[in-house]
Amino acid sequence: MRRITMTVASLLATGAASAILMAGTAQAATTDTVLLGSVHLTKTDSTGTTTSADLSCSAVQGDSGLTSVTGTGTVTSPDAACRELVGFNGDFSKLLVHPTWMVMALQAPVTATAHGSWGATGVNWSHTYVNGSELTKYTGDVFGF
Repeated sequence: MRRITMTVASLLATGAASAILMAGTAQAATTDTVLLGSVHLTKTDSTGTTTSADLSCSAVQGDSGLTSVTGTGTVTSPDAACRELVGFNGDFSKLLVHPTWMVMALQAPVTATAHGSWGATGVNWSHTYVNGSELTKYTGDVFGF
């Protein structure tokens, strides 16, 4: 998706407008947005209670070459969750967001699942953690809902 991000007003502010107008053509700055992945997430606690959320992650790249990762969905912090997933190329089995965190010894299993896609790859992942503390150690903001 291409969007024009530079306006005539911003060109005037940079002093470049007169040169562009005299040339008769203008090249506008653009940004590209690419969908990285979209997943449906669930977590089921030891009482059998299941909660769910959706997460979609996109990368936005401008002419400057800088890329930002943004997220949308019903997780608490979608941007943070997407940045964490990008760090592991969307591979849920490799997530270890907080490797130095200590985990409580409490036994209260939590099963987390993710279904959807990341890039051209389908996501169909499930893992049971010792408790919510271990879930957060490994998945960070991804399962924060």
